[in-house]
Amino acid sequence: MTQPSHIRCKNMILGALVADAAAMGLHWIYDQDHIAKVAPDAPEFKDPDPRNFDGVPAYYAHPTKTSGELSQYGEQVMVMLRTLAKDGGEFCAADFADQFRAHFGYGGAYVGYIDHATRGTLDNYRSFEDAVNACALDVPFEGDQRIRKALVAKLLPLLHRHSGADLTEAFRLAVRETSTDEATIEFGARLLDAMNTVPLATGTTDVQLPAIAKLPALIARLCIQGDTSGAAFSEPVAAAIRTTSDNPTATVFGMAGAKMMAAAVLHGNSDAVIKAARSIADPAVNKLIEQAIEMQGKDNATATKHFGMACDMPFGIPSAAHNIATATSFSDAIRRNIYGGGDSCGRAILVGAVMGAIFGVGGDQGIPQAWIDRLDVKDDAGALIEKLVS
Repeated sequence: MTQPSHIRCKNMILGALVADAAAMGLHWIYDQDHIAKVAPDAPEFKDPDPRNFDGVPAYYAHPTKTSGELSQYGEQVMVMLRTLAKDGGEFCAADFADQFRAHFGYGGAYVGYIDHATRGTLDNYRSFEDAVNACALDVPFEGDQRIRKALVAKLLPLLHRHSGADLTEAFRLAVRETSTDEATIEFGARLLDAMNTVPLATGTTDVQLPAIAKLPALIARLCIQGDTSGAAFSEPVAAAIRTTSDNPTATVFGMAGAKMMAAAVLHGNSDAVIKAARSIADPAVNKLIEQAIEMQGKDNATATKHFGMACDMPFGIPSAAHNIATATSFSDAIRRNIYGGGDSCGRAILVGAVMGAIFGVGGDQGIPQAWIDRLDVKDDAGALIEKLVS
């Protein structure tokens, strides 16, 4: 190993962010020849220009952004990074879900394109809150209606953090903090019983690349803790994926991406990364990774077009694997990814994370310092990475 694993963890998170920002300006152009024409030498860090999207299959998703800013994918990286740094590195799926909704939802800090997985997830949680409130109104209570409202507000976050006896005890304490009046306590018990009819909110059934966008910081933390195998690895990874993408296909392809990132940190070479991708005991994943390896003699744009340029993980994961197996440096991989077209930002998270961990920062092969300097969240991300990984 040429670098300590904790340095690789830092560079994995940084690589994902830089790769996403580098791709954002030409994101979702589905004509590879057109991309090569408008950016023949350096496709990275282009300002989103509507003229580059005219007359070709494309979707101009980032009109409010400028060069160096993150797409919605990179924003997910930052949400997980902030959540873990805030929580001392310990992952709590409910806490991440809360932070995700606070950032992307109504009144949140994020301004920009909301993808299908994010929109569906926000809608699901909004519907859940509406169902809880409607159910609560059906529970008789003759006391102050402000207390009813207060108890529902206290119950909502507990429903996703606790279950069974733990939920009962947590809500009992919350009720007594609000009022010791017997009528209120009895109402709290009836309210909790009524919630058995309300199904918990989940992520949408999406199978697209947002499923893995939140993973780099989580994988880094699990690697630092030594939790890279068995349930200690798979359970938090699957829970994170399900935050936005509650679908078996999303989970299995997301797990392949997670194992690729972990292998990059632990072993620092692309062979180990591809081996990790092929270790997933799922025939659909294995078949596509095998095809990607068989195409090593072709350029990544050709491979990306073969698998599919759109956002689905069965398209993006094998394209990323081909890129990782054939690129000679971080900048080479990121430029290939952009020239591949389509959902370049979605693929950028995995490609950038893996290549950042393998090649590090600077030199002929690492993340160019000039690219890091162009990253809009450079200072914020740097401080959070140091807090999480050191």
